[in-house]
Amino acid sequence: MQKLYIKHLGPIEECEINIEEFMVCTGPQASGKSTIAKSIFFFKNIKNILFVEYKKKYLLNRHVAESRNVTVKQRFMKEVRANFLQIFGITGSLDGDMFLQYQYTEKKILKVFLEKNKEGLYEVKVDFSKDFNELFEMLENRSKEIHNHPDPILELTEREIKEFFNDKTDVVYIPAGRSMITLLSNQMNYIYSSMDDIQKRNMDYCTRSYLEKILQMKSVFTISPVEMLNDVISMTYIKIDEERAKESISLMKQLLQGEYINKDGEERLQVSKNRYVKLNYASSGQQEVVWILNVLFYYLLNGESTYFIIEEPESHLFPNSQKLVMEFIALVCNGNGNQLFLTTHSPYILGTINNLLYADKVSKDVDGSQLSRIISKNKWLNYDKVNAIFVQNGKIKSCLDEEFKSIENEVIDGVSEQINEDYDKILELKG
Repeated sequence: MQKLYIKHLGPIEECEINIEEFMVCTGPQASGKSTIAKSIFFFKNIKNILFVEYKKKYLLNRHVAESRNVTVKQRFMKEVRANFLQIFGITGSLDGDMFLQYQYTEKKILKVFLEKNKEGLYEVKVDFSKDFNELFEMLENRSKEIHNHPDPILELTEREIKEFFNDKTDVVYIPAGRSMITLLSNQMNYIYSSMDDIQKRNMDYCTRSYLEKILQMKSVFTISPVEMLNDVISMTYIKIDEERAKESISLMKQLLQGEYINKDGEERLQVSKNRYVKLNYASSGQQEVVWILNVLFYYLLNGESTYFIIEEPESHLFPNSQKLVMEFIALVCNGNGNQLFLTTHSPYILGTINNLLYADKVSKDVDGSQLSRIISKNKWLNYDKVNAIFVQNGKIKSCLDEEFKSIENEVIDGVSEQINEDYDKILELKG
């Protein structure tokens, strides 16, 4: 099991988290939910940083003398430090005792901390277990082979790096505040393409990663989701769960009240055959949720395992739509070996998760076909693969109820109880 340890980063004082397949993180605003989400993304994305730096050294910059003199390890260390600062900010905004550690396997551990240099200023430092040195040495030794057979060597190298990190999944971060990016979607193409590399590196890396993904994906959504599914079935060898894909398309239509399509350089919600709404004129809820749906559906059709990090999927959605989007997320994340880390403030999201857990729990004791008509089997959640945590005052605690195999009701209904108590007190005053 992978583990994350954080000390003195943002609002988090100290915490240790077991990384499960399906994780839910809740708590008050500014309590540290995003800090945890970004930390997981940072460490899970490190394997991609290493592979990119390997490619740059031996393919893109192999004729540059300076590049030849810099080892893969040196390139990796430099880029990891830069990536950390792009996610968490400049060292002046960080606590001097800040420390992060990620355990990929029992013996493979990577640490990030601050250390003062000769001028007395803090610098980001990276340290790791000895297994990493063996990996760097292997990558350096392979350099002679790559020029003669670049494609098979790159494919082999990427696979071995993922195996080393005990993580074969791609990692996708879907941040909060999505509606602004969606609202400015057409302008974003121009804005982003006109930025130089330095300007792009000064953006928050998680938002930048999300923005780059949706800009790349737009060209895929020039046809309807049904047509996309049919193309995958008829034109590729990707193993696709058709039932799951069709169910996800149905939920997408319910949530969007139409179908997203990028046509003639214009993003639309196709309401009917002859009627559509430009996406920038759609409701804020539709703008918030559209790229959660599109991104997850894209990876569902892609057929490869993905680790999704999704912040506040409930944003600007009516309670019934919050239920539907959580069911959609569970539906997709239950397939292809996908995994999830989700942050939320919503009792409707948490309540929906409990229903999905309960459906799985009682499935052995009731008529399965009747149960599936209430909640599709593809959405049921296995309690043993779920971890739910509550973040407050710089600490975390589990909010799972072991007895009932669910998220604790106190977390879901706590505010409702306070509201009801206030109402009862007001009634007492009147009486």
